[in-house]
Amino acid sequence: MSLPVPTDDFYETLPVVDRFSDLSDDSVYFPLPEDWSVAVTDVKDSTGLIRNGRYKQVNLVGASAIMAVLNLKKDLSIPFIFGGDGASLCIPSSILEETRSALAATRAMAADLYGIELRIGIIPVSYIRAQGSDVLVARSRLSSSFTQAAFTGGGLQFAEECLKDPEAAARFRVDATVVPKGDFTGLECRWQNIPSAHEEIVSLIVQAVGRDQQERNDVYRSVLAAIGRIYGDDTQCHPVREEKLTMALTERFLSGESDIRSYAKGKYARMKYWFGIRWSVLLGMLLMATNYRTKFTEWGTYKQRLIRNTDFKKFDDKIRQVLSGSVKQREQLELFLASLHRDRKVVYGLHFAPHALVTCLLFNYQDAHVHLVDADDGGYAVAALQVKEQMRAFGMK
Repeated sequence: MSLPVPTDDFYETLPVVDRFSDLSDDSVYFPLPEDWSVAVTDVKDSTGLIRNGRYKQVNLVGASAIMAVLNLKKDLSIPFIFGGDGASLCIPSSILEETRSALAATRAMAADLYGIELRIGIIPVSYIRAQGSDVLVARSRLSSSFTQAAFTGGGLQFAEECLKDPEAAARFRVDATVVPKGDFTGLECRWQNIPSAHEEIVSLIVQAVGRDQQERNDVYRSVLAAIGRIYGDDTQCHPVREEKLTMALTERFLSGESDIRSYAKGKYARMKYWFGIRWSVLLGMLLMATNYRTKFTEWGTYKQRLIRNTDFKKFDDKIRQVLSGSVKQREQLELFLASLHRDRKVVYGLHFAPHALVTCLLFNYQDAHVHLVDADDGGYAVAALQVKEQMRAFGMK
């Protein structure tokens, strides 16, 4: 009897899509292997938490779930997408049980530290396909050193709906009997909120709703072209600028990382990390200011690499983008999207704030790091709520 062919390297062997606009072309996507699953996390009542000023906690919980899974096997490439108040990750069968434990640990941490209920579930790709959706994946290059996953096929949205449907959730949620075991090493949150280089930071979600796939792809291309006309190229509208990046030393900004990284390790470990993170920030400031170079890291260019490795635009059957621009630019974009909405071509959500926030996922400080960016005070989570309201108004799920 022959053994099944391992599929762990599926994602890292995919060809890289160099132009973001090409993600509207179905031919660049590949089906997720049949033995993989989609892990989904979602903060319950994120809207209420955001209204109470707790968006940073919501954001950190979602990012922690990603870091806990990425830490399971650091030489394995895991395609994922971050949505502000939750995340979706594609998981090979080889780490399925470890993923359950890592997500259970994230759920326990969220409840113990913040009183937040994190819903978690794992849905097999085979089930998603049996229900008429699919998970198709592409690798998108945002910079010379950073590629990220893009998705189409409707499978991630279906998996998220399973998590919120009582019957499906009972079948696929990670059971309370799963022993929590998670490692949040690499989660860092050491930057002050980043002011816009212009007037505001916008978190945008646009989903095409036409019946024909080619029509939807054409709509996505027109939206991306409009963003380019209104906001300029990526350099002009990027939400993170080097001169705006300032490291933090106050409890307000450092407590999240400190609490999560020392979670369940005892009082002494918490105190040690509390002092250690401040020492690390001071040392980082010095190394970057002096352009210090070690065997492993060029600190003088770290901020530039951080910007290159920021997930400021992504695609998962919808465009998600964080933009820095003026009020006038945002109003022009809203007029364009409103016209598409009136023609029942798109649903969209848009949230704006004076600052962006960045949460970092790091394996090393040279190249292996990803920075999750969103507008402050709600960001993608608020925009997603607007999308859902518009879909209901169209009589859609």
